[in-house]
Amino acid sequence: MNRPSDESIQKVIDGLATPEEAHIVAEWFATDEGQMYLSHKMDIQALQAKDGLEEVYIDHDVPSEKMYTEILAHENRRRMRRIILRVAAVLIPFIFILGLGWQINNKVDLFGKTEYVDIYVPKGERIQVMFQDGTKAFLNSDTHLRYPKKFSLFDRKVYLDGEAYFTVDKNPDRPFMVQMNEDVIKIYGTEFNVKAYSSSNLINIALDNGDISLIPFSKGKYCVKPGEKLVYDRKTGECRISKKQDTEFASLWKKDILAFRNTPLKDVIDDLNRWYNVPFIVEDTRAYIYSYTIISENTSLEKVLADLEKISPVKFEYKDNKVVISMK
Repeated sequence: MNRPSDESIQKVIDGLATPEEAHIVAEWFATDEGQMYLSHKMDIQALQAKDGLEEVYIDHDVPSEKMYTEILAHENRRRMRRIILRVAAVLIPFIFILGLGWQINNKVDLFGKTEYVDIYVPKGERIQVMFQDGTKAFLNSDTHLRYPKKFSLFDRKVYLDGEAYFTVDKNPDRPFMVQMNEDVIKIYGTEFNVKAYSSSNLINIALDNGDISLIPFSKGKYCVKPGEKLVYDRKTGECRISKKQDTEFASLWKKDILAFRNTPLKDVIDDLNRWYNVPFIVEDTRAYIYSYTIISENTSLEKVLADLEKISPVKFEYKDNKVVISMK
């Protein structure tokens, strides 16, 4: 606090000050500097006073009780402020950390108590999902996806049985992970298609851009670069990576385009069964030796079957809500 002027101090001592001036001077008297001043002033007055003439120096009423009350109240306020500051110094960091923890837990699974969401896409349907971190997933037919409502603090893991196209929000400190039974894909921000049905031994990955790696349960780690396709056999452990591929071809399904490229009949049947939810019966196993390359956009099952018949000596007969396959 700044020291009042000598004039103001003297006016208070003489009883001539205004209430505002008296309040300011009284607050200053409560400081260490003010108390020293008063002590020094009283010592001087005591030396100047002569025995028996003390009242000569007091020709007016001194508001000592009022001044004392002001000084005491000011000192109490200072003491209370010191107590509050000490308490705040202890509580504020705790409240800040607690509030920060609560805020973080609203966005991530900080305390390990998150709930999971299970999604199943029936045959003949496709849907899109967006996670709370901004990552998107397009899910193909007959796909099961399980994911937490809030990702953990150190990673973002989902569980997949089926086919999906992921557009992953980049975060190097929290890699995105796709768990497929015992095998894992680790992602650091990318766009890729993964096909990993539990009914098949194969995991197919096509990377459009970004950086991912497949970590099989059995052994090793396989890194995939943009424009590469990976095929991993979970039964044999064999892994093939093809470079400079048209990776977008693998994800045409998310645009409702049915596409096959040199695909064996067995895989064609599996995909058509998921797309149209129709059972296939193979009456002549010789049909399995043929592979197919076609692209069909928003077409009926009958049209797709007719196109397949044009490029092979195999007959596809759709009747009684099922497809019977035989040789021509």
